Amino acid sequence: MTVCLVTGILTLGACAEYLDVKPIRSLAIPNTLRDLQAILDNETRRNTLYPYAGDVAADYYYLDEAGFNQLNDAFDARNIYLWKSDAVADRDWSNMYLNIFDVNVVLEEVDDAQLNGLTELDRRHIKGAALFFRGLAFYHLAQIFAPPFDEAGAEKLLGVPLRLSPNIETPTTRPSLAETYNQILHDLTEAVALLPTSTPVPVRPNKAAAHAALAKAYLIMGNYQNSLEHANACLDLYSELIDFNDLDPAAAKPVPALNKEVLLHLQMPNGGGGFNNTRAKVSPALHALYTADDLRTEIFYKENADGSYRFTGDYGTSATVTAPFCGLATNEVYLIKAECLARLGETGLALETLNTLLKNRWKAGLFNPYDTDDAEEALKVIITEREKELALRGGVRWSDLRRLNKDSRFKRTVTREMGGTTYTLQPEDSRYTFLIPASVVQETGIPQNER
Repeated sequence: MTVCLVTGILTLGACAEYLDVKPIRSLAIPNTLRDLQAILDNETRRNTLYPYAGDVAADYYYLDEAGFNQLNDAFDARNIYLWKSDAVADRDWSNMYLNIFDVNVVLEEVDDAQLNGLTELDRRHIKGAALFFRGLAFYHLAQIFAPPFDEAGAEKLLGVPLRLSPNIETPTTRPSLAETYNQILHDLTEAVALLPTSTPVPVRPNKAAAHAALAKAYLIMGNYQNSLEHANACLDLYSELIDFNDLDPAAAKPVPALNKEVLLHLQMPNGGGGFNNTRAKVSPALHALYTADDLRTEIFYKENADGSYRFTGDYGTSATVTAPFCGLATNEVYLIKAECLARLGETGLALETLNTLLKNRWKAGLFNPYDTDDAEEALKVIITEREKELALRGGVRWSDLRRLNKDSRFKRTVTREMGGTTYTLQPEDSRYTFLIPASVVQETGIPQNER
C-alpha cells in the first residue's frame, strides 16, 4: 500500500486509477487545534479548486476556433464545451473529495484536540468551518454529478457519495438525491451555530456566509420560504454593496478582489476552462440585455477589436479571469431574496429588494426603479437581472439552467457552433449531469449517471 500524510489523497473505498494513493493516518495525526486550523487554512484546497465543468458548459460565453483549440486537454474542456456525451469532469470530482477528506480529518479530531494556545471558542469555530466546507463541497458536487433537484423524485434519484469519515475503507455508495441535500443542509445548518459572526478577511467562513450557502441550497431545492429566511439572516448580519459609480471602468480589473460584497472568496482552478478573457467572448444575447445607463456595461465588459466583448467584472484575483470567482457575495444574496419574495407572492418587497441592488449599478441619478403589480412580470424581471448581475459568476449559471429548465417560463435550448457543426443542449438533457469518473465506478461498483 502506498502511503502519504494525513492531509493527502482520498480514495473512495478502493484505489482508483487517478486516486491511487491511500493515506495511513497514523503517520501524521494532527492532535492540536493549531494543526487542524492549518489544514483548514490550506487555501489551495479550501478556496481555489471549485468545480469548473458546469461553467465550461454554460451559455454566457463562446469561443472561436482558435480559442477552442487552446483549451486544456487535461481538463477535457473541449468535450465539455461542446456537451459531448462522453465528456468527463474527473478533476472536479477529485478536487472536491480531496477537500472533503481534509475536513473529515478535522471533524474526527476536533473534539479531542489539544488547545495549544487556542481556546474552546476556537474549537467551535474550527468545527463550524469544517462542517461548512464539507456541506459546500457536497453542494458543488451535486450541481455537477447529481441530476437537478426534483422534489417529487428526490427519494428515487441518485445523489453523490457522502463521505462523512476519513476512513478510506468505508464502502462507497450513492445515496438518494434527498439524502444528499439533507446532508448539505445538515452540515451548513450546524455550521451556522458554530461559526463566528465575522472574520477579518473573507477567506474563512462566518455565519453570514453559511446563511448565504443555505439560501443557495434551498433555492436549488425550490424551498423558497427557507431560502428567503436564510437570505434575510445573511443580510441582517452583512448587507454591503458596491456603488459602481465609485469604480473605474477604464481599469483592467474594475472590481477589486476581496471587495466589500464578498462573503467568502472562492475560485475555480487556474486553466480549468476557456474563461481567460483573451479567448472567451461574451454571449451577444447576454450583452444585449443591458441598457446604456447601466454601469455594468462598462464595468463588466470591454469591446474587442473584432466587435465582440470580453468580461472584466470578475470578483477574483485575475484581470484576465483565468480562475473565475465562484464564492459567496451579497449581490447574489439580494437576488435570491428578491426571487424568493416574488415566488411567494410578495411582489412589492421583491422589487424593493431588487431595486436596492440595482440603484448601486446605475449611473448616479438615472436609475428608474422597477415597479409592477404583476407577480409574473416581476419574477421574469428578477430572473433576467440575475442573469445580468451574476454573469460569468462561477458555479451559478449552470445551476440556474438546470433548475430553470424545469419551468416552462424559463427553460432554454442552448447551441454552439464549432467547425461548421451546430451543437445543441436541450432543456433537461441528461448531459446536464456529468459522468462519474469511470475509475470510481469500476472500483466501487456505484451506478453511473445515465446517457
